[in-house]
Parts: sequence; C-alpha cells; structure tokens
Amino acid sequence: IPAEPLFRSKDTISNKDLISMGYRPSTANAIIHQARDILVSRGYTFYERKRLMVVPKSIVKELLGMEL
Repeated sequence: IPAEPLFRSKDTISNKDLISMGYRPSTANAIIHQARDILVSRGYTFYERKRLMVVPKSIVKELLGMEL
C-alpha cells in the first residue's frame, strides 16, 4: 500500500498545498476553482466535480504566473 494517496502526485496541487505555501484558505480555494473552470472550458469534464480540490500544477502556474 502506498504511503501517499495516488491523486497527490508531483504534477498536481491541492488547496491544502496552496495553504501550506502561505495562501489564505479562501484564496487557495478560489485558485483551485478558477483552475477547474479553465480545465472544464478546455473540455476536461472530470473537473466539474464540486468537491474535487486537486488540479494540475501547470494550470495553477498559468493562473498565478509563477513557478510552484
């Protein structure tokens, strides 16, 4: 059994990761929601789930304009 959940890979980021980086919880949640909206608009309907709080890092980098 893996020590970490499978969905928390090096290529994804969660709201908890953003909070640990210093973002406020509401800001972290807003970033994740914006990233999900971008993914859905690009055809990735998997990200339409309201409780899904994990997105690819590349989308968050695109939103924030900085490396993570």
